[in-house]
Amino acid sequence: MEASNRACILTKALSVEVKNVTTPAVGPEDVMVKVESTGICGSDLHLYNHFGFGKATMKNPNILGHESAGSVVEVGINVTGIAIGDRVCIEPTICHNCKIGKTNICRKFRQAGMEPTPGTLQQFYVCESDFVVKIPDTLSWEEAGCIQPLAIAVQLAKRARFAAGQTVAVFGCGPLGALVMATARAYGVSRIIAIDISQKRVDFAKSMWADYSFISPQQEVDQDYPDWAETFKTQVIKDASLDPWGVDIAVEASGAEPCMHAGIAFVHPGGTYVQAGLGRSINSFPTVEIVAKELDVIGSVRYTAGCFQTAIDLVASGKVNLKPLITAVFPLSRSGEALEAVRKGDDLKVIIMNQQE
Repeated sequence: MEASNRACILTKALSVEVKNVTTPAVGPEDVMVKVESTGICGSDLHLYNHFGFGKATMKNPNILGHESAGSVVEVGINVTGIAIGDRVCIEPTICHNCKIGKTNICRKFRQAGMEPTPGTLQQFYVCESDFVVKIPDTLSWEEAGCIQPLAIAVQLAKRARFAAGQTVAVFGCGPLGALVMATARAYGVSRIIAIDISQKRVDFAKSMWADYSFISPQQEVDQDYPDWAETFKTQVIKDASLDPWGVDIAVEASGAEPCMHAGIAFVHPGGTYVQAGLGRSINSFPTVEIVAKELDVIGSVRYTAGCFQTAIDLVASGKVNLKPLITAVFPLSRSGEALEAVRKGDDLKVIIMNQQE
């Protein structure tokens, strides 16, 4: 199809340009999605800040975006199960492992918005039909732009084995931590403890899902992480009237090294610690305590087969309410402002409406 296709292109660190790009061609196995909404993620912010990710610097400008939804406007001749007019979310990770369900551990990692693969922050996006999931009419486009990060929280819930009767501590109340708490509540977790350095974020978590909320205290001069973590744990156990034995599961969703130590300290012997936050590539870690307490230490990244559908079902059934998380909405033409809003950290979840100029 012939159509104008505006896109948000990262040209260098802290600089984006919204301009027309070539409308992608649709292959036999592909679908073209008229993209309606795109959520801004921490990885988008990292690319925006550094024009790269980790140690890899981008070589060329690239279209940003990977948390998107829209309607199908064209299908390839071999596509079945997806039709023109279907409302869909886009799974942005693309490789052989993805097709067999291991979308979180790609052998040759390719993701929309990560060079050299163009992102979804454009008005029309083409991908293989395997990588779109139908969504019901009851989901707004703004909510649909949050399904991908909710799928990440669903994967974490599977890895952590959230269940009724558990006490879970979540370190970091940003978008990931918030969605983890929402998912934990939907899975029947009995007590949720929210921890962050932002009063605004812990207050929001307390109003939505958390039974208890705490601001991480400052370290004393010459106080090491393990001592700080144990002192903090003692305070939380007392103030929340929890079992001194500890919590069942700690989820580290901030990437902050002190919270890693606190998470290990909070978990009772035989419990589970989940690392989901991304900070520095190497951190100190209390290995002796992990062994002595025989903890299950788990990493959780992206999502696997079924996570997208589960996320959609959680929202459609009313078990997870995404609307309060969406604190700012921008048109595509103001993508730079949207990224700056995320950079400032005042908003929880920022959505760009791709078809709005």
